[in-house]
Amino acid sequence: MKLLFKSILSQVSAATLIGGVSLLWAIGAYAQSSPSKGFGQSAPLQIKPRQPESENIRLRAGQLPEVTLTSTILFRILASEISAQRGTFLPAGKTMLELSRELGDYRLARRALEFYLAGGNLPGALDASRVWLRLMPDDQEASSTEMALAAASGQTSGLAAALRKQIDTATDKSAAIGQAFAVLSRMPDKQAALRILSTAINDSNARHLAAGHMALADMARAAGDHPRALEESRLALAAAPRSEDAAMRVFEYGLNVDPERALRDANEFAALQPNARRLRVILASHLADRGQFDAAMAELKSMASRTPEDFDLLFMQAQVSYRAKRLEQARGFLDQYVAVQAQRLKASAAAGATDAPAALAEAYQLLSKIAEEQGQLDEAVSLLAKVDDPSLRYTSRIRQAIIRAKQKRVDEALALIDSANAQTDEELMMGASAGAQILRDANRLSEAIKRMQALDQRMPDTVNVKYELAMLHERADQLREAERLLRQVMVLDPGHAHAHNALGYSLADRNRRLPEALALITRALEISPQDPFILDSMGWVKYRMGQYKEAVEYLQRAYEKRPDAEISAHLGEALWKMGQQSEARKVWQEGMAKEPTNTTLLETLKRFGVKP
Repeated sequence: MKLLFKSILSQVSAATLIGGVSLLWAIGAYAQSSPSKGFGQSAPLQIKPRQPESENIRLRAGQLPEVTLTSTILFRILASEISAQRGTFLPAGKTMLELSRELGDYRLARRALEFYLAGGNLPGALDASRVWLRLMPDDQEASSTEMALAAASGQTSGLAAALRKQIDTATDKSAAIGQAFAVLSRMPDKQAALRILSTAINDSNARHLAAGHMALADMARAAGDHPRALEESRLALAAAPRSEDAAMRVFEYGLNVDPERALRDANEFAALQPNARRLRVILASHLADRGQFDAAMAELKSMASRTPEDFDLLFMQAQVSYRAKRLEQARGFLDQYVAVQAQRLKASAAAGATDAPAALAEAYQLLSKIAEEQGQLDEAVSLLAKVDDPSLRYTSRIRQAIIRAKQKRVDEALALIDSANAQTDEELMMGASAGAQILRDANRLSEAIKRMQALDQRMPDTVNVKYELAMLHERADQLREAERLLRQVMVLDPGHAHAHNALGYSLADRNRRLPEALALITRALEISPQDPFILDSMGWVKYRMGQYKEAVEYLQRAYEKRPDAEISAHLGEALWKMGQQSEARKVWQEGMAKEPTNTTLLETLKRFGVKP
């Protein structure tokens, strides 16, 4: 029986592994530097049928080959697919690529490419892409995929010329430039990528297009060359003076070089192009970040006067007002926004036909924050109860519980968490952590531990669960159990700096096994050398070992990075031991001003006979 190969392949390949995912995107996951042959310098590919099967294949110019489906071919296809389903991607890719070479079917090479990428085998994927391209030399995706894989593999010789040729021959120059950027963005060496893109674009017949300058601006930013990014952005805007995309780059990239001029440039463009919504929204956001709330509001109000039907501007104005602590003004905008979205929801014909539920959920969450800050806690809880969007429903219930706990209604808070119906592991962890935190703050440590133990049994190899449970045991002064869990965390994640630090600090704080504590904290500091809490731990263990001068040095570094009350307690104690009582008092006073109820600081002051 003869049939086109398309028939059997469409059935066998139904269970795709990377179906619908861009191959260029997948390549980025496996980008690595590995000097090898230059682009286009691979050994000639032998794409011809093996002798025993040759009588079963009829090649047809410009068409898929006509293949007699033999039991051998069918078996090899099925074996490859089953192997991939079992996670053994290398043999799956190898078998499929061999078939592609023998049968002359590009789809098999593409399938082999997917298998190699799924297995993280970049050389195999590159080989498969080259078979695909030889079989389909006019396929733009095949060409782009081969170039992207070559770039990701560090095989860049000739790549600039190949990209320039693509740009020169393309009907849509902007699309071709975008494709060139996509190919080179997979390169680990962004400086080299910038050089290749510069050569490809500047040697092409599209060198004066705004799209080329914008692509170079984006690549320069990725390479950390901010002046070049701004320069190319300005050239893009000069080439297309009305381009909002170019103006946005001039603004965003200019902020890294000359913020004040960037603001002037953005305002000038907005004055000339008042409908440039994206730029003006970014401008308003930046002004709010700088604390220039009146200027941000003026920008948003100006936009709203031009496009009163743009109701999202109401929510943006509410956000700016909230950040400016103009809570009643924020409420006013949100009330208008809720009325509009409720009307949209009522008018929608079918579920999912509008984004109004998500918009309402965000509005209710912000209204709840305002009510909470105004001390209207019951209203805050009621507003959160209105959140019905699936993506925000669970977090809203957790927030309700936290507010109830703030009202000392702990059991009610726990009931809210338990009835929230977590749907994912992430939500399970969020709920258990919130419940444990509420119980810990209520000094019900044994119940907090039980909650986290239940989650640990359900998710036994989850680092964050074990770490939180260890911290609860440490707080309950159950050091043996805390140590057992922290050592499990270190096995699961050897680079977990805070697990090393937590155990080291616990030992140092209890003045036990100090050499071991020092080793643990030293390892934590190697992993995260700028962490203020780890610096504090190192200073504290040095203090415990009587090395006061070194202790002060570490503790001062920690305090400079984070003037925390507990760090101030440790630094003040070390300074006192060094005979610097006035400096110690000053540091303690600063700590008290920030956190007057901090237990560690209060206990330290009591031991040294210093009044708070």
